[in-house]
Amino acid sequence: MLQYAFDWSFVTREQFASLIVDGTLRTVALAILSGSLSFVLGALIAVARLWPSGVVRLPANALVEIVRNVPALFWILFFYFVLPELLPKTVGKALHEWSGYAFAAGVMGLALDNGAYLSDILRNGMVKIPTGQRDAAASCGMSVWQECLHVLCPQSLRAMMPAITNRLIHNFKNTSLCVAIALPELTWATQQIESITFKGLEVTLAATVIYATLSLSLAYGLSRVFRSRVMAANRMSEEGQGDAVR
Repeated sequence: MLQYAFDWSFVTREQFASLIVDGTLRTVALAILSGSLSFVLGALIAVARLWPSGVVRLPANALVEIVRNVPALFWILFFYFVLPELLPKTVGKALHEWSGYAFAAGVMGLALDNGAYLSDILRNGMVKIPTGQRDAAASCGMSVWQECLHVLCPQSLRAMMPAITNRLIHNFKNTSLCVAIALPELTWATQQIESITFKGLEVTLAATVIYATLSLSLAYGLSRVFRSRVMAANRMSEEGQGDAVR
């Protein structure tokens, strides 16, 4: 019977430990930047998809359908390999020579992919608000953007919380796709250590624990943030109702 001899000592060696730490920090930075950018992008697209004019609404709907039906890996590869070739030669050359472009391409690819899904979540949450409230906001002179920001989003946030949390966690896990452009994140570090030590099982288990810990921490942190936002929105609503009664 073949028995595998576990050896965890290499994880504590400075050479390999630094790879894991640096990869983890880069993964966290990638998730934070792409997640934040995707949320802003998703909100803008959601508002555009609710815009009365078809000139704004139709291109936004087309963008979402295109992005959602193409794998996230494609967008990472597109921004890394294709985008510089579409830009002026001097700009493209500068991007290829920039040492941080792999990270930037990863952020842009992940943000675009996740933003399309978030826009659908945000839009569906806002359209469920009774039309009477939208009419009231319009009668108060609010623009579409003000209506979404001050009326629709605060009320629909509670219903959207689980879906938004799931998408941001999914975006965090998608950071591993950046290994395709040789971005030295956690999955890349795992592959490098395995190719040197031939201890793939140990390093894969270590990476799994790190990914699971970070995902659970992200879920907990987002639930706290969203809960505080919902409570603040409820207090504002109650105060507004109280002022109306008085």
